[in-house]
Amino acid sequence: MKLQLLVLGVVLALLNACSTTSRQIVGEKRTPISPEGVIIYREKPVNYEQIAFIQASSKNSLAFSEEAMQNVIIDRLKQEAANLGANGVLLQQTEEEITGSIGSGSGISGRNVGIGIGLSFPITNQFTRAVAIYVTPLSDSLSTQAEPINNELNKP
Repeated sequence: MKLQLLVLGVVLALLNACSTTSRQIVGEKRTPISPEGVIIYREKPVNYEQIAFIQASSKNSLAFSEEAMQNVIIDRLKQEAANLGANGVLLQQTEEEITGSIGSGSGISGRNVGIGIGLSFPITNQFTRAVAIYVTPLSDSLSTQAEPINNELNKP
């Protein structure tokens, strides 16, 4: 029995270590929606409710360029928000984290002399904090909502 609990604990710890998104519920969850229905905002819309603080990283992806890492993160944020029933994601902060490095070296020697050379490249991931929000529509007589980001981020 103790062995089974130990194995279960190890499996849960490994699954948690592989997590690329996280959330902290701060409002009312809604019925899940499609990620394509989630809009990315850089500025606060006029009328919204916070559902959760969410985070996503480009970890465990094959993205190497900055743009590719951002696309992975946006997809993951949209999926997490959609699962909570949020129709928007309000971006907060993006950071770069170094999660390891790849190195190689070589050397030669002869007659009491040795020469070596080595290279090392960092493995970086991006990490973004955001808020999953539900944006409520305003009537035409009220002021307009903040404009969503007008670029590739909001395309499915």
